Amino acid sequence: MTDKPEHLGPEWGEQFRDRSVVRAYGARPPYPRGTVELLESLLPPGPARVLELGCGSGDLSLQLAPRVAALDALDPSEPMLEAARARAGASHPNVRWLAAAAESFQPDSAYSLAVAAESLHWMEWSVVLPRVASWLRPGAVLAIVTRELAPLPWDAELGKLIATHSTNRGFRAYDLVAELERRGLFREKGRRRTEPEPFAQPVADYVESFHSRNGFSRERMSARAAAEFDAALSAAVARHAPDAVVRAAGRALVVWGTPLSGAA
Repeated sequence: MTDKPEHLGPEWGEQFRDRSVVRAYGARPPYPRGTVELLESLLPPGPARVLELGCGSGDLSLQLAPRVAALDALDPSEPMLEAARARAGASHPNVRWLAAAAESFQPDSAYSLAVAAESLHWMEWSVVLPRVASWLRPGAVLAIVTRELAPLPWDAELGKLIATHSTNRGFRAYDLVAELERRGLFREKGRRRTEPEPFAQPVADYVESFHSRNGFSRERMSARAAAEFDAALSAAVARHAPDAVVRAAGRALVVWGTPLSGAA
């Protein structure tokens, strides 16, 4: 078993180069503060050199950089890196913003930790996981990070809207870690969730955050479909948020383990 599910194919990962996706990325919920502390706990003693695979616009990178000796923040999307470099703290001396795909990247030394935050599913697993295994120092792990939102009153309506309007018609729910383990590409060593952390944002920003997701790039939706999705989701949320503010709680799931070369 080597092929990835079709709904995670390269044509869908490519949309993270779209300018509309990059613009919408800043509306995503923040990583809880406990995420970085959890990642720090996976580091060996002493100065640490960390690789972040698919850093995007730097949501996690900017929290990590001051806490490690060196951070290589890697992403194949130049528009995403432009956005990252323009953010406060992006010039921190510990971080290098590197425009490269993990499938072709050539590091100049080994890493104490590799991190993939909501990015690994778009990569070519059978290529990337064995390469990451060769880049890590003995005993170092790969940490897979995912943001999670507590249930919201309009989730059922949201699910129907996503099914109706997403351009990725073949999308289905999946468990990334299970998919990797089934292919002999990863062995989980542990997992932990951060404590829930409340946040608030205007309804308009919450709705816009969906246009940073797979299947909702404005460049790939029709203007009519995007407007219909925005209006329907805004209406669904408004019934529960009369002050036009979404109040939610987010946490992060961190799963760490050993990247492998794949099933024989």
